[in-house]
Amino acid sequence: MNRFLTCALTCLLLISCSGSKVPKDVLPPQKMQAVLWDAMLADEMADYYGLKDSSLNILSRHEELYQKIFAIHKISKDDFKKSLRFYESHPDLLKPIFDSLQKKSEKITVGTRPVS
Repeated sequence: MNRFLTCALTCLLLISCSGSKVPKDVLPPQKMQAVLWDAMLADEMADYYGLKDSSLNILSRHEELYQKIFAIHKISKDDFKKSLRFYESHPDLLKPIFDSLQKKSEKITVGTRPVS
């Protein structure tokens, strides 16, 4: 029983430690968070302008805004896609990023609510 418990704990430790490291060619969590935040804002902005002007090509507006985001963060579209695929395949690393984005959004939303 002792041997089984030791083996199980060792396996659990190895599994929990593996896969949690971000490769060098993937955006680090902080940078990925910043890029995703800007991407979400860009999506909202493109959708807003699409509602105001029905002749606007929303897809091209999205592409234009994303290119600006990539330039601001000094990354390429491929860097972003590769990083996003990595994080999607590692939910344990993606969850804290999304949690922080949600907290940031809630903080801004609370600050903009009208006082009753």
